[in-house]
Amino acid sequence: MNDLEAVEPAGVEQQSQEKGSKRPLLAIFLTAVVSLLCFAARFSPAQTSMELTRWREFSCARETNHLGSRITGVDGVQRGGFIVLGDGGFARLWNSTVHTTSPEGKEFCQGFAMYDFEDGSSILAKIDITGDPKTRQTGTIVFLAGTKRFKGITGRGTISTWTPAKWDLYAEVEASYSVPAL
Repeated sequence: MNDLEAVEPAGVEQQSQEKGSKRPLLAIFLTAVVSLLCFAARFSPAQTSMELTRWREFSCARETNHLGSRITGVDGVQRGGFIVLGDGGFARLWNSTVHTTSPEGKEFCQGFAMYDFEDGSSILAKIDITGDPKTRQTGTIVFLAGTKRFKGITGRGTISTWTPAKWDLYAEVEASYSVPAL
């Protein structure tokens, strides 16, 4: 009997050989499962990629109704205009908003916007803008619904403007959105 046999009990060498042969099989199996899951996720309807879009918005007030208040100024504004997309495309813009001016001079603008694109697609969005009318005003845009190529749209973004949102308006919008794969 040599020194190694005296120290290690019988069967230990056999157990280590069995474990060694199971490890490569386990590694191959786990690699196959992970690969399959990654491949299947690409085709899942729940997994849609987000797209980043930027546009410039030009609009003017078509109708303004002063609703009045003793504490704040409240106006309902219907506006029309157009947007120029980053890729050079155009869309028609119609929105309806309520503008509130606080006694401190800060303006708030909440409402809805409809964007009608050249191909007949459209997007309905909720907008919310705040700020000082003498400086930059910022806010959010949330996509609520869409038609044709924007059907099922979800996403949100930011709106920046340096003119009061109550009158003629130039704004920049940056948003991320996703549309379910067809």
